[in-house]
Amino acid sequence: MLAHLSIKNYAIIDSLEIDFNDGFSVLTGETGSGKSIILGALHLLMGHRVDSKYILSSERKCIVEGEFSIENYDLESFFNANELDYEPKETLIRREISSSGKSRAFINDSPVNASLLKVFTAHLIDIHSQHQTVLLNTSSFQLRLIDSLAEKTSPKHKLLLEKYHTDFAKLKSLEKELYSLLNEGEESKSQLDYLSFLHQELEDANLVLGEKKILEDEIRLAENQEEINQILQKVHFVLESNHSSNPVNNQLSDLVQDLTKISAYSSTYSDLAERLNSVALELADISKESESSLAKANGGNVDYELSSERLNLINQLEQKHRAHSFTDLLDKFEAIGARLSKYSQIESTLKNLEDSIKTLKENLLKQAKVLSKNRAAVTETIEKFIVSTLVDLGMKNGQFKVDLNTRTTLHESGIDEINFLFSANKGIGLQEMSKVASGGESSRLMLAIKALLARHLALPCLVLDEIDTGVSGEIASKIARILTEMSKETQLIVISHLPQVAAKATTHYKVEKLDVAGKTQTNIRLLADEQRLDELAKMLSGEKISIAALENAKALMLND
Repeated sequence: MLAHLSIKNYAIIDSLEIDFNDGFSVLTGETGSGKSIILGALHLLMGHRVDSKYILSSERKCIVEGEFSIENYDLESFFNANELDYEPKETLIRREISSSGKSRAFINDSPVNASLLKVFTAHLIDIHSQHQTVLLNTSSFQLRLIDSLAEKTSPKHKLLLEKYHTDFAKLKSLEKELYSLLNEGEESKSQLDYLSFLHQELEDANLVLGEKKILEDEIRLAENQEEINQILQKVHFVLESNHSSNPVNNQLSDLVQDLTKISAYSSTYSDLAERLNSVALELADISKESESSLAKANGGNVDYELSSERLNLINQLEQKHRAHSFTDLLDKFEAIGARLSKYSQIESTLKNLEDSIKTLKENLLKQAKVLSKNRAAVTETIEKFIVSTLVDLGMKNGQFKVDLNTRTTLHESGIDEINFLFSANKGIGLQEMSKVASGGESSRLMLAIKALLARHLALPCLVLDEIDTGVSGEIASKIARILTEMSKETQLIVISHLPQVAAKATTHYKVEKLDVAGKTQTNIRLLADEQRLDELAKMLSGEKISIAALENAKALMLND
């Protein structure tokens, strides 16, 4: 239960402290007195979005703190799982908002993010605000209601639903990945054969790094072989041929001998002799090498035709692939191989994805069928309870049905489509609630649903904001009796304008605006019996309390 609520620097609340009791508490006050502001502070405590415009003074933080007693609600596992201190008798939740809009949240003084705060407070408090009556007509809200009851009757339903949500999210992720790959795969299918052909053509060419230069050299040699032979022969003939009358090498040899003779006279002559001897040796090597090259050339070891064909092939491939050089052609060969590998992997990945999606869908369908069975098992209980409650609320001919239909396609909550069907009058067929229920009827339906939740769900605190809108008189009294019964199951905090409802509460709070130091502020105070009697009389007759109103107020408080 909510034991204490503290609000500081929020909207027109400077500082507010409220102690709550278990049972049935009611908050009353004139329209605009600040009841909705207190409700807004509770929403902040539950992790809802923060708007800095509601901070009263920009010089201070807005702080909302709630103290809860949770020892009877089996929540210790949540604290252990999230490494939080477990204080079942005094669990403190605090939300701090700076003037810049930055927010911090704490559970028992341990910082937590807003998402975790929302998850935790969903176990502690359920707030019915006026817009929820509109939500009552939505299929998603109706499905969540069915699941809430199914979790109570089928203990594994909650875990199965959580697993389904996780697996369904995974399915959507895989389908998105598949869609992306399919788009890329269309390109791969159209290019795969062509790339395979190009790659095979280059692979068959068996290109070797540096071979084009070798081929070009070989072909140039072959094409100029006659000229090369003539020059090589001439070099050899001039330098050393025995057919020459006086070869160059012989002449150099004679000159070296002559210089050697005079080298004893001067070191200059000795140096000249050594240098000329080196030249003679070098020319001798040149002569031998030219003779050897000539022998090789005449040996005809180059296949000109074969080399030309090979070079033509390389040039054609370079042109076909728009390669700037032979090295560039080799790079393009590697790039085509990489693309081919990628597209081949896409095909494999697509197959794996499709298989995974098929398996996941099959598992999800099995889970969804179990969820559907669990939901179907509670529909009759829901229908009977709500019809019975509607009768208690004066709708003697009220009819209610949970229309549960299964679909062939999976959605985020299974295969079920929910519609709440309603008829308020005898002889009128059941129709969707949104089409036939008036405002007052929707309020009574929502009250019946909240009463159902209070009976079947272990919830520490239930807050109802003007759930009695659109009703009066005898129906108001019946609503008050149902609220009294609900308060036996859970702590009930009700915001109401009806004296019949306020009279049945065990604790009555008055919300009012006060002028403090020239500023309007919201205040809340617990009413003693006599003050409560006056408040009920005002709710009956207006600001001027009549004797009849006082008597009516007494009667409301005494009437069981």
